[in-house]
This record gives sequence, structure tokens and C-alpha cells, in this order.
Amino acid sequence: MYRYSNQLNGSLEEIDIVNIDSSTHQLRATFGNLDELVESIRKIGLLQPIVVRANRSNNFEVVAGNRRLKACKALRWSRIACHLVELDDKQAFEASIIENVQRNTLNPIEEGLAYRKYVQEFGWGGLSELAEKLTKSTGYVCKRIKLTELPKDMIDLISKSEIRVSIGEELLPIRDKDIQSKLTEIIQKRQLSSRMVRKLVKKIGNKNLNEDLLYHFTDSTEYDKMCRIFDKMINSIRVLIKKLATIIESVEDKWIIYDTLMQHKHILHEQIDLLIKERRKYKKYSRILV
Repeated sequence: MYRYSNQLNGSLEEIDIVNIDSSTHQLRATFGNLDELVESIRKIGLLQPIVVRANRSNNFEVVAGNRRLKACKALRWSRIACHLVELDDKQAFEASIIENVQRNTLNPIEEGLAYRKYVQEFGWGGLSELAEKLTKSTGYVCKRIKLTELPKDMIDLISKSEIRVSIGEELLPIRDKDIQSKLTEIIQKRQLSSRMVRKLVKKIGNKNLNEDLLYHFTDSTEYDKMCRIFDKMINSIRVLIKKLATIIESVEDKWIIYDTLMQHKHILHEQIDLLIKERRKYKKYSRILV
């Protein structure tokens, strides 16, 4: 499989692990569970050298391969195969981003933070320049950066893969952070899809959310479920009315019983009318999602 590090000039060296420092600009918030990687390296060895460069403390710094380095440390290796390259800070950061993007090891928030550092904090290039290096669209890079500006609760959900990144992207047109936070709560509680969130955002714009409007935010799945419940109740009563009608026909000559049963039949019809009205209310509440 193609890796960006394979295209870098340099030499292959066996370097003492104690002389290798972690990256100055770590792109990943956590390294995750290393057990599988450790076991893989134990069984078949290190398939690809880590990428390192010389640093100012006369040691070496990881450019790409922090997880592999930690796994080898866990195996108590004393030396590790390295691709030693000569890169300045900007080039090292670019190599680290590109390698991680190619390996798909960063979550969307980690990507966005890396892009934001490159463009905004370090000022090493514009969006289009970075996008070209990554072979991504400018829009893709821009959206990833904007994800890092979402409310913390939404960022955490995306980072933990508890909610799809596409849902977070649907909140980007909302400029008000309080509204974004309220919508995040609704999305999580109702388990809304990207399509439903898009409709909510389109309806809301940047209006203030009040409790009455929040009440109307309901998942279409829940709405459909409630409608089915109403339909079942209505159909059950209709079946009961039919059975009651058969009984009424058999007691037409017993006017006291007949009159009593007719009253109950009338009550059942009224119950159906009430249930139909309630069902219509749910239809009205769901209009914001239509």
C-alpha cells in the first residue's frame, strides 16, 4: 500500500529506542488500545519503519509512527528500524498529517485540529495549499476545521464515533453556539439522522429556540411509532363496535338492554373521534421535520 513516507528522501537506520522522542506536535489525542498492534509486531515483526528526524537535543523525533514506537517499547525492544529524513518543522508536520490521513488513523476532530494548526496557528499555508498536499478538496479541509468550533459535547460525540461526522457538519450553518448545543442535546436524545438534522437546521436558521419549539422537535421514527399505536387503538375499537353491533341486533326486542348497548356504541364512536384528533396533533408537531 502506498505511504507518503515511502516518497521521502532519507536512509534506513537501526536506532536505539531510548534516543527517540515522541512527536513535538502530536496529532492524536489518544493512542487507543495497542494490544493488537503489539501482538502483530511480536508475531511478524515491524513491517514498516517509523519515520524520524534529528532534533535540537541531539536525539531523534518521531515524524510518523508513534503507535509503532510505543508498541515496540511495550515489547522491550532496544532498537527499531527507522526511516531517517531531513525535514524542517513545516515539512515534518506536513509529513505527519499526510501519513496519518493516508492511514486513516485520525478521527475527524483530530484531523480538523491538525489542519487548523497548519493554517491558522502556524500560518504555513492556506486552505487550498493544504488541500492540494492532502489530495483533498478545499471544502473538505474547511469543514474539518469548522468541526473543531462546534460545542464540546458534539465534539466529544464525534471523537468517540458515537455520532456520525455528517450530523456534526449539518450544524455548521448555525452560528449561535447556544442553539448548536441545544440541537446537540436533541440529536443525541432523539437519535436523529443527518437528513432530519438538515431539515431542523433549515427550519430554525438562527432563530431563538424556546421550550415550545423544542417540544416540536421529535424524531420521525417516534412519530411513526405513535401513529401506529393510535391506529391500533382505533382499529381495536372499530372491531369492538362491529361485535357490539351483532349483539345489538340480537336484542332488538329487549329495549332496555338494546338502549344501553346503543349508548355504549355511541361512546365508542366518540372515543374513535378523540383518538383521530390526537393523531392529527402529532402530525402537526412533525411538520417541522417535513
